[in-house]
Amino acid sequence: MSKKVKLTAVISTDDDKVLDETAINNSVGLLGKIESYNIGLDSNGSGNTLTSNNSNNGVVSEISNFIRDSNKIYFGSLEMDQREAVAVAIVHSANYEKIKNDTAFSQKIISMFAKKFGKEDSLISKIFSDTDDANLFDTIKSKFLEGDLGQMFIYIWEKVLSVGEEDDQEVELIETTAEKFSMEKPEIAETKKQGNERAKVSKGIDSINSGNTAYNKLKAFEKTVLIALMLTECSTIDGKISSEDLSQLRNLLNEQFNFSSNSLTVILEKDLGYSITKKVEQVEVYREKYELVEFLWERILSTESDIKDGEMELIRKMVRRLDISDVESEGARKEVEANLG
Repeated sequence: MSKKVKLTAVISTDDDKVLDETAINNSVGLLGKIESYNIGLDSNGSGNTLTSNNSNNGVVSEISNFIRDSNKIYFGSLEMDQREAVAVAIVHSANYEKIKNDTAFSQKIISMFAKKFGKEDSLISKIFSDTDDANLFDTIKSKFLEGDLGQMFIYIWEKVLSVGEEDDQEVELIETTAEKFSMEKPEIAETKKQGNERAKVSKGIDSINSGNTAYNKLKAFEKTVLIALMLTECSTIDGKISSEDLSQLRNLLNEQFNFSSNSLTVILEKDLGYSITKKVEQVEVYREKYELVEFLWERILSTESDIKDGEMELIRKMVRRLDISDVESEGARKEVEANLG
């Protein structure tokens, strides 16, 4: 029989430490399923908090109240639906007059967000209706700390650049919006760069999910994304990754597979809704799975970084789940080593 426990804690941490949903789930989440949580700055016992409720489904339609009621908006505390709604609110508020007076322009932005977020036009229109306030821009601007605003625009770039080819008008729209939030051109360029890096990973995941190409026939980068997803899944126990395992996973994917901390965000936050490792094991024939293992060893042996014991055990765990034995994996490693000379 389960019970619900309300836990309140004040934590002293470094300024650069990010307390986001992943951090909460990988710490407090070890105690049980988190129904809701609050993250905020504590000042003399009276902190600025932002509440997130894990039972919230769908795009947040009353986002204007959410924005006004928050003392500050912390990017890491936003659920995916909230991120989408806040992103729409940011662009809408910054371009309010043109959107209000130009129906064609308004519809184009609605369609753009619907396409990028995979939502119905009606849901984006609902957010537009809820944020139909000329004063909301100044309110939103006051709610973000600089770092959180930067993360928000990285997210917007990621979503805009993840679907379809880069569109000059969409790029201009986001750049103009960022400028209205007092971001300098170099900062805008950097957020776009990081967003594009994440978008590349997102596109790789979409290609994997499409099922149009056999896993062993994917492009090299897409295979790397596939392996990263499987290694992440193999690091997960009951839907959570311990702090130690997360650190190990990050190091492995960074050192051996060249994933930056920025691009890893997409891998760690992605919920496929199914076991990718199990699907690869079931769908692929032995030779195709063996070729994936060869590719894994090719990436590892092409770097100069040493693999720690824990990282090696994680690799073995993944390979075994593909129904490839340690002996067969070692054979693949030797073949790759011989080919690399």
